Amino acid sequence: MLAVLIFDQLNDVVYLRCDHKFVRHVRAMAHAQRLLGDGQVDLDLVTQLDPNIVVQLFSPLVTSQRIMATQFNNPYTSISCQDGTNVVFKEYAGYLFVGVGNQEESQLQRIVSVAIRMVQLIVGPCVTILKKSEEKCSLLDSLLEAWQNLYGREQSYLVEALERLVVNAELSAAAVKSLATVIDMMKPCKDLSPCHALFFVRNKLLALYSSRSAPELSASDLLFLNLMVAASQIKDGDYTEDAAPKVAVTPEEKREDDGIELDSSDSGEFCSSPNTPSLEESQGKIRSNVLLLRTDTCQLTPHLVHHETLSDGLSLVIVSEVNRTQMSIQLLTLLSGLEEMLSGELNGRGKLILDACDAAVKKSQELAKRIPKGKAFERVERALQQVQYRWDNLKRSGLEDWLKGGDSNVPTRVDASLTSLVDLTRSAWRAACLCISASSTASQVESAVAMASEQMADYCHFLEVKALRNMTLGCRSTLTINKYLEDFPGLVHFLYIDRSTHQLTSPTLLPDEAADVPQDSDTPASRTRSLTVSRVWSMVEFARSHLSKGHLSLMWKDTTFNYAYFLWFEDSSSNPLKVGELDENVIEALPLPGILCDDFYRAFCTQAFPGMDPSRIRIYELFCVHLGLATSPCVLEHTRRLAATIWEVAGSIDANPADLL
Repeated sequence: MLAVLIFDQLNDVVYLRCDHKFVRHVRAMAHAQRLLGDGQVDLDLVTQLDPNIVVQLFSPLVTSQRIMATQFNNPYTSISCQDGTNVVFKEYAGYLFVGVGNQEESQLQRIVSVAIRMVQLIVGPCVTILKKSEEKCSLLDSLLEAWQNLYGREQSYLVEALERLVVNAELSAAAVKSLATVIDMMKPCKDLSPCHALFFVRNKLLALYSSRSAPELSASDLLFLNLMVAASQIKDGDYTEDAAPKVAVTPEEKREDDGIELDSSDSGEFCSSPNTPSLEESQGKIRSNVLLLRTDTCQLTPHLVHHETLSDGLSLVIVSEVNRTQMSIQLLTLLSGLEEMLSGELNGRGKLILDACDAAVKKSQELAKRIPKGKAFERVERALQQVQYRWDNLKRSGLEDWLKGGDSNVPTRVDASLTSLVDLTRSAWRAACLCISASSTASQVESAVAMASEQMADYCHFLEVKALRNMTLGCRSTLTINKYLEDFPGLVHFLYIDRSTHQLTSPTLLPDEAADVPQDSDTPASRTRSLTVSRVWSMVEFARSHLSKGHLSLMWKDTTFNYAYFLWFEDSSSNPLKVGELDENVIEALPLPGILCDDFYRAFCTQAFPGMDPSRIRIYELFCVHLGLATSPCVLEHTRRLAATIWEVAGSIDANPADLL
């Protein structure tokens, strides 16, 4: 059983994704409490949940959680029930995210954290859009489904690291050349700069090309961009899982309440022209979405993302930054300041927050003048005028006197004005940063996709086959990962991750070959086939549970295999850095191991090496699986050698990693 729910400040359900077991469970509870009308007892024929029933069942729990948070500053993080059900809680932008299921608490925490990051990616702080926009809700559904699917079968999503498809220099150059041409063809697009173009082959990154002024895409955003491709395959029916039940939403709830359109301009898809021969064999449907990627400048940077599947294995993604970054920064600064005021916990910073909000209102008005004249400009201008008007009224309502007084209790009049202005600011941010039309770029994107499809047509089948067996690709004519494993007797499998760039190097696991292995076979391939996927997933989860407690190296074994895990750090000169003792409270405050929600490794560096710039610290992670007969000295010697020579397979790096121990 699994469900992810989002509740607003009034305890209404904004979003629900669940499986059929959860539906039956909830309706059984509702029936027992006589919340169902006559004739609604058949629990196996239900495809929707009445939101009123969900609210009635969960409202006491949600209310209790909010009271613990607001009045006692001690909110629940999780609740365990006698029947084995676990409930976890996380808050974002005033909305409560709840995960319910039979999974372990740590897994539910990861699911809910990923859901929050996806909400940030799709709608930013305007979470209510999910209740009103079927398109945004559907996108979140498909992203979550794609992540759950890939998390259960792809090593790259298990460890949250990019896996590069290793190809020869000629093919790599052809892919980069094609992407460079795509970037050139996108240059005429106004208001969209800088730009990135990527090729994914079955969840592996083949090539990435960026315009000169483009900030680097983070590894987590690259993983999310690949999820977009996988999500579109779910939408097209390439996955066979049953559709998740929904919360029924009334037509009245879908209506917009502030005059800002939701579905007509900010995302969607357009079909390529029927006379484009290079796309006739592909799906011929280019999807476009506004995504809020993380950059060094802004945590919610608006980007327009186009993606198209060129063949069964090869997909093209075009990512263009929209000229709204500074607007996003100013409105988010205003929103953050207003929310701090609402909390009442200003700690003597009232004057600073007031000045920051005042400056943000003025700067956003100036930035709006740079938006090209048209409907988008009029929409943003109207929204910002409302913000300016309410802000002026708020200052006249006694805001400054309250801030100077230092009282933590927000006056009733000020509280009402602040709450209203928060909603208006979110609407203005949405108008400026989400309601962005993709139609104006249709012709350029169409031409770029057609060109890339034509240039890569000869390589598509080759790339698809190689992506399925990335382990058999040789970086040189005499070296493959299989041959590399032969130099380590007893080594069955490994995952090596350069956490400075979050790139994964590992043999490919083939689940369909994991059974019926001859007992007398002792080749690297047969040893790998005897290693089931479930054991690798269990190994990673076990190591993570100890990493969350601050344990950076460990070894353990089961009846068949010997496992080892190491996380180590180096300075820019490849000298090892020793981690001192960290306070237990510091360790508990770190995010979950991984990068999709937050970068655990950078956060760890900040705490472990407070006097150093985290960007100058090199981080490496290594999982090893040996046959059970391997001795501890053998495992340690192999891990040292593997860490020192992995560049032969992974590609050249500045210097070999330092000794593990």
